[in-house]
Amino acid sequence: MKRQLAITDLTRMQRGRVCVAGYDAKGRCVRPVLPPPGIAEQTLMADGKPIVFPFAVVECDLLEHTPQPPHTEDYRYNPASVRFIRPVRKRQDFLDQSVFETVQAIFEQPIRDDLGFYVMDGRGPRSIGAIRPQAILKVYYEPGPDGVWDYRMSFVDGESALYRLKIVDLTWHYYCDSLRSGDREPAQIASELAGVLKASTVYLRIGLSRGWAKFPERCYLQITAVHTFPDYLGGKTFADFAPK
Repeated sequence: MKRQLAITDLTRMQRGRVCVAGYDAKGRCVRPVLPPPGIAEQTLMADGKPIVFPFAVVECDLLEHTPQPPHTEDYRYNPASVRFIRPVRKRQDFLDQSVFETVQAIFEQPIRDDLGFYVMDGRGPRSIGAIRPQAILKVYYEPGPDGVWDYRMSFVDGESALYRLKIVDLTWHYYCDSLRSGDREPAQIASELAGVLKASTVYLRIGLSRGWAKFPERCYLQITAVHTFPDYLGGKTFADFAPK
């Protein structure tokens, strides 16, 4: 079943893999998925140009709905069927269609706080949605103890609930890394980005991770996409900031 999807989320996974999500013409969220090892980042490009990126409308052949609550949006698809159609028009109006007042309203189940914020696996109507935060408090960009860079953000939602979540947005990662140089400390970059967000209209896409070995029953909350108006990317995509 061929369906056009307007892409909202491009999430960076491990070992060069990505997760993609978007909305069809009826406003239904769809996450195209493949069996392990998943979707390779290199397949987001064709002839040296990006074809799958936020605010791209793409066509793909959806083969089978494979929901596993709360990840109810999953569809197996044919990767050879993907093609770029056009950019999304009226981006802010498009994002408004998937906005919730609060983070809790997205998942419709209790959010627990223990080594991060999470909901329980196996329940809930959805695993992804958007909010317009009441306030952006702080941006974090720093190397972790294992040498892997850490990207996080603290914010307040529509009911003044405070969250500090990991950012897994592929474009945000590449953009942050592109700003790093010998005379710019990561803390300075984080502070500048916080200033940009505080001066913008911000949409945060909030999604759920899968359970993992230590906590298989937990789906941790994470920021899967950061969208701003005006656009902090200046109309560019992840491909413009990706390492060569």
